Amino acid sequence: MSWVGNVIAAVGAIQLGKYNKKLYDTQAAINRENEIIKDKIYKNIDRPRIVKQQERDYSEFFVSLLKSGAEFRLGDSTFYAAQAMKVEQATDLTIADYNRSVDSINNQNQSLLLEAQGEAALLQGKVAATGELAKAAANYKKNNQK
Repeated sequence: MSWVGNVIAAVGAIQLGKYNKKLYDTQAAINRENEIIKDKIYKNIDRPRIVKQQERDYSEFFVSLLKSGAEFRLGDSTFYAAQAMKVEQATDLTIADYNRSVDSINNQNQSLLLEAQGEAALLQGKVAATGELAKAAANYKKNNQK
């Protein structure tokens, strides 16, 4: 009757594989939802906050230049300083956008890896089940040849 145990083990292996796959798929779905939330937060809160801070910083810089008594004309050092600040701010914003996109790609890749782990867990369960069913068949044949 040991073949019955093998059949039960096979069914258990398949169920465990299905359960693990569902677990990995759920985690991948949670990761995708978290990524959507992070993206919305960046686009609707962080990025506008950065832009507003940069506008305030530039306004303070510009007022500081005017208070110094220096003229603000094309070709003067004050103009070049203002342009350098604008370039630096644009660079900072571009870096923030890039970092956000890299983070997004990493999160998407993590979700894909979790799904692949789920597929591997399901396959592992099926392989274990196949082995147990083969043992069950061999034991059944062995026990019924007598």
